[in-house]
Amino acid sequence: MNDPDAVTSVNASGPLTHLGPMRTWIVRHDQSLVFATLYITLAIVLSVFVSYFWLLAVVAVHIGLEWLKKGYLGYRPGAHRTAWTLWDTKYDIALVFLAFTLLSYTGVHAGVAGAQSASRAGLLGGRISAMAARAGALFARMGRFLRVGGAFRMLGVKAVDVFFSARVFLFRKADMARAASDETYLAVRNGAADTLEAEARASDAELASIPEHLPWQRRLGGGAWFALIVITVNITAVLLSPVFTDHTYVTLFQSLGAKLHPWPG
Repeated sequence: MNDPDAVTSVNASGPLTHLGPMRTWIVRHDQSLVFATLYITLAIVLSVFVSYFWLLAVVAVHIGLEWLKKGYLGYRPGAHRTAWTLWDTKYDIALVFLAFTLLSYTGVHAGVAGAQSASRAGLLGGRISAMAARAGALFARMGRFLRVGGAFRMLGVKAVDVFFSARVFLFRKADMARAASDETYLAVRNGAADTLEAEARASDAELASIPEHLPWQRRLGGGAWFALIVITVNITAVLLSPVFTDHTYVTLFQSLGAKLHPWPG
C-alpha cells in the first residue's frame, strides 16, 4: 500500500512497538522471505501433487493474515477493513481465478463442438457462431499444449502445472516488489534511509499509515491494473467455457467441484 495521502499517527521511534512479536510478524509478513518461501512451496506442491483445493486454502490463510494485520493496525471495521484486505491480496485472488481458468479448459474436449452445441441451442448464430468456432479451435490447441507433460512426465507433472507454478512464483514476487517499492517511496519522502535502522522505521511507519479512503478512490498504478485485468480476463474465460468446450454450466461447476476436492480419488 503506497499512498501519499495516508494519515499517519505513529511514534517515530517505533511505530509497531506496541505490538508483540507474533503480531509484529503478522503485520510484516508480506516482507518476510520465510512467508514467501512457505507460500510458494505449499501453493505449488499441494496444488500440483494433491489438489488445487489447497491453493484456495493457502490463499485463505494469506487473506486471514491480511485481515488480522488490518485489525492490528487500526483500520476501521466493516467495509474499510474488508476492502483494503481484499485489495492487498489481489494477486492471490488473480491466481485463484487463473487456476479456475486452467481447470475449466483442461481435461475436456475443447473445440468447435462447444460452439456447435451452443448454436443448436439457439445461443449463437451466424457470425457469432463462426467466431466462437474459431476461438474454440484456438482453445483446443491451447488445451492440447497444456496437457503435454514434457520433461516432467516422469514426475506426473503436466505442462499446465508448470505454467501455474511459474505464475505462483511471479505473482508472489510482484507482491513483494510492490511492498519494496512502497518502502522505497516512504524512505525517500522522509529522507531517513541512510541506515538499516532508519529504513526499518520508515517501513514500519508506512505499515502503520492508515488511508482514509477506499482503494479504488485513488489513482491506480500499473501493478493494480495488471491484477484487475488478470482477474477480469479469467472470470470471463471461465464463464465462456461452456461456449468453447463440451461443458454446460452445470457440468462446468460439477467438474470444478470435483477437481477442487481436497483428496481426489
